[in-house]
Amino acid sequence: MGDMTFFSDFSNYRYRATLVPMVNIGWLGAGRSFPTGPVPTDVIEKLMLLTEDLHNIMRGVHDCEFCQEESPIRLAAKVPRGYVSLGMGELHRIDVDETIFTAPSLVIHYIIQHNYQPPENFIRAVREGRPCDGRCGNEE
Repeated sequence: MGDMTFFSDFSNYRYRATLVPMVNIGWLGAGRSFPTGPVPTDVIEKLMLLTEDLHNIMRGVHDCEFCQEESPIRLAAKVPRGYVSLGMGELHRIDVDETIFTAPSLVIHYIIQHNYQPPENFIRAVREGRPCDGRCGNEE
């Protein structure tokens, strides 16, 4: 599969047309290195809550390029339906400094299973930022 959806952290989002500039986080690809380390449990839980409002939902799914787990990856979570499905949409978050971050929903799997450590700016946006209000991504 290669670099089909790899984008460096902090690169400009260009996967789809957008109404406003966004910054990529967690678009990992096989054969590419990425930062690893602990991610606080509250951040993982908040990311799971963000899956209740996915953006740019696709008809197909993207499989993890690092393991054999097929998408959509389903994880038990403290959300209304009791689980999250990963691999077919994006998480958007506006940071306190107004940076708009976009991450594939698989970022949760990358954190839990592959020890990916997102940048502190993104972790802050998850904790302290706000959701996109329809002005992010390609929503009109």
